[in-house]
Amino acid sequence: MAIVYNLFKTLSLVVLLKSLAVLAASEDPLQVNYPSVTVHAKDNGNFTMSSGYNGDIEILPGVNNTGKVYFEGEDLLYLFEIILSEPPVWSEHSPFGHIGDFHGGEKVFVQLEALDPEGGQVTYSVVAGALPPGVALDSTLGLVKGLAPDADTTYTFTIRATDYQGKYADKVLQMKVRGSNSCTRTTCRHEGICQDVISDIQCTCIHPYGGKTCNVDCRSNSLGVDSRQKVVPDAHMSAYKSYSTYLAYNGRLNGAGWYGMDSESWLQVDLGNVTQINGVQMQGCSSYYYTTAFYLQFSVDGNSFTNYTTSGVSPKIYPGYSDSGSVYTSSLAQPVDARYVRFVPTNWNRSHRPCMRVDLQGCYNH
Repeated sequence: MAIVYNLFKTLSLVVLLKSLAVLAASEDPLQVNYPSVTVHAKDNGNFTMSSGYNGDIEILPGVNNTGKVYFEGEDLLYLFEIILSEPPVWSEHSPFGHIGDFHGGEKVFVQLEALDPEGGQVTYSVVAGALPPGVALDSTLGLVKGLAPDADTTYTFTIRATDYQGKYADKVLQMKVRGSNSCTRTTCRHEGICQDVISDIQCTCIHPYGGKTCNVDCRSNSLGVDSRQKVVPDAHMSAYKSYSTYLAYNGRLNGAGWYGMDSESWLQVDLGNVTQINGVQMQGCSSYYYTTAFYLQFSVDGNSFTNYTTSGVSPKIYPGYSDSGSVYTSSLAQPVDARYVRFVPTNWNRSHRPCMRVDLQGCYNH
């Protein structure tokens, strides 16, 4: 029964197409020339397609939508595709990107990536600024490649990513170029790590070493409070409750000596910048005036001071010397980073007054 029904439908369609062909031959509104169908409207007429209630009208341009739909010579499907398409999207979210630091003569090989949401091919071009001399952009692959010039400068340029429909997205990029790398295997000593910076080198040192090339042992290096070196200016030394006319800068190691009044007195050193401190030195002033014990306070801002402790509870008490010639050196269990250091006397010749001559050991941060 189904075979008879399908045969009936096929014969009916043939009759309909033949009828339309006859009509087209007489009035020419519709032409069926297999495999094409042409619709002609009369002068001032319209070609109207209407669906039923909640119905759809579909235009199917061939198998897998590979055909065209033209209106006055324009491909409507392509126009819709352009309207609905989105511009490429750069793989990095930031609109301003840094693509690397390079030394003169170093190979540059940077892959740029922008994706077309429609999955099409993306091409790249420089639309503002300029790449460094000797460096070029592969417009198809999105590769920035070449050899960095021997210069100390930053190059800023804009790359445009364009899809096959002409939609584009721009990205501002930077490339820093320095002169030839000045670092060698022996530039930084004691396993320090060398970094080439503009017109200089910088070493990252491993404790306990410091200095520009990690050549200084911070455990025994004077920070210059000592009167024989005097790196710390006089104005960077201060005191509280000084005795008579004895000023704070007299409290340098091998100096005249600073005299305090009692246990509330203190001598303070300002190193100028936050500095790594590894140890302290104490020297008496005479056989009568000396400090036999003291503790330390540290600060980075000069306002908030912290007692140096080893147990986390009570201040660490360090011994001094009862004569003027000897120097007592005390190493810190752990280095401290501070700018201000206070020496607070806790014991001295009680028949006289506390007196101190001090120095600090460590390394200035570069």
